Amino acid sequence: MDPSSRHTQPSAPAADALMTSLPAHLLDDILTRLDLCDIVRSSALSRAWRFRWESLPALSLSFLDRPDTPRSAVDSILVRYAGRISRFSFKIDPKSVSLDYWLIAFSRRGVESIDLRSSKMRFKLHSSIFSCGHLVTLELHKCFFPPLPPGFAGFPSLEELKLTDVEFDKTEGLEAIISRSPLLQALMIYNVTIDMYDCEEYLIQAPNLRSVTIFADSYYWWGFRELPRLAGATIDMDNYVEEYDFGEFLSAFAHVEKLISLFYLPATNRYFIYLISLFCMERFECVNVASMFKSMEI
Repeated sequence: MDPSSRHTQPSAPAADALMTSLPAHLLDDILTRLDLCDIVRSSALSRAWRFRWESLPALSLSFLDRPDTPRSAVDSILVRYAGRISRFSFKIDPKSVSLDYWLIAFSRRGVESIDLRSSKMRFKLHSSIFSCGHLVTLELHKCFFPPLPPGFAGFPSLEELKLTDVEFDKTEGLEAIISRSPLLQALMIYNVTIDMYDCEEYLIQAPNLRSVTIFADSYYWWGFRELPRLAGATIDMDNYVEEYDFGEFLSAFAHVEKLISLFYLPATNRYFIYLISLFCMERFECVNVASMFKSMEI
């Protein structure tokens, strides 16, 4: 075989020259599609690539699949990289103060997605979360939500909000966040604790909300208003729904396509549910409803 016809691999300098000859926007696109660790490792490819990742237009910092990531790794990236952080996800140590500095940095870098979780006790969320005006998705697990600052305008770009085991110390906290997020489409609330002192009703109103899921151990006087685009709802509350107008509660979902609502009745001989305001419920399909309400008095 003619040696000249054999396929030869390009030398390292030739391969490097080929890569660096690509337009800058293509190189940036290639790097942003890589895992964060691979992005940082690209600095070892050549001298020309040593600081390439530091000039990317945006970085995604996702560490949930690396729970042992040291805080110093995040600190190092934030020191070397001055661009936009599009996404940040991390498993939080409640005793660490690093998160406060990170959130301040992210609020100045146009972060669009934040996912913070604690596997232990609740952590205190820093008030700089309210300065993250570009947020599209926000997911929080086991934290104390800070009080709303004066003049809080809301999250104008927020589309998805998921809260699990989050505590609010003020009545208007969660209510204001929902109502001041005009683009909110998906709301998921799991075991959220709310201070309901001197509150008659806790309103959920969002003009673009498409789906809502609430799992709570207290009724919290939930009131649903102005949900014209709501398509599906799952409401599961451990607390007994008594002495309230359950019909009014259900009527707020009269236009949805799918409703799952679970309530646990008390183990007494007197079951009574108020259905005073029940109307326009012909869209719902009731399956085996008789077996569920054998002892109900109407």
